[in-house]
Amino acid sequence: MNNSNSKLLELSKKFKSFKKIYYFYNIYIRNFKFLKNGTQFGEDKFIIKLFNENFKGKFLDVGCYHPTRHNNTYLMYKKGWSGINIDLNPLTIELFNFMRPRDININSGVSNSESFQKLYFIGDLNTQNTIDKNQLDFLRQHHNIKEDQIIEKKIKTINLNTILDDYKFYNIDFMNLDIEGNELKVLKTIDFKKINIKYLCVEMIEHNKNSILNNANIKNLLADNGYKLIKNFDFNYIYENIS
Repeated sequence: MNNSNSKLLELSKKFKSFKKIYYFYNIYIRNFKFLKNGTQFGEDKFIIKLFNENFKGKFLDVGCYHPTRHNNTYLMYKKGWSGINIDLNPLTIELFNFMRPRDININSGVSNSESFQKLYFIGDLNTQNTIDKNQLDFLRQHHNIKEDQIIEKKIKTINLNTILDDYKFYNIDFMNLDIEGNELKVLKTIDFKKINIKYLCVEMIEHNKNSILNNANIKNLLADNGYKLIKNFDFNYIYENIS
């Protein structure tokens, strides 16, 4: 985080009047270029073409990170879609509430159970915050994350089905799943007979034996539930429900 952003963040924590300034800065100034092109690899343009031009669907974004930057649902939102965004970072959800009030924005960790788990926290607006130990090893080895950059916290996680049941959110046109190594645990909890997901984008990074095995299990699980891979953008894999 650069110095100007760090100062604004500290001021926003101390003075409520600075919060909207901080939100505005982090969406419209610091991340201005993402207002037109939000995704990492152009996934949003591919996905939106899978639907009729005037279609206004429902999305579920688990590990949503930022309302515009590296976000696969922002283009959909601009075209009139709405949905549920979930992230374990409170600041992320504050930004979503500011930028995307039509959505349901939930601050929670998501896993296979309701429990307290260890969070490896890298930064307030950082894509690399994770509850997965194997993912942390990847960050240390490939992103030069140092021990003094990692803050260990306890957070409460919730089963995704609890959220979907609370909002009766069973028909999903597009789901994005990017939770830093915890994807398999969440996918295993989904009752695909009850939850109808038309298209699904899931992040799968292969960096060691554990991640390779995890990703193989994800691919098998999706195939067993009637999903076919139709495109991948680097480590983001897009599946279609053909069952």
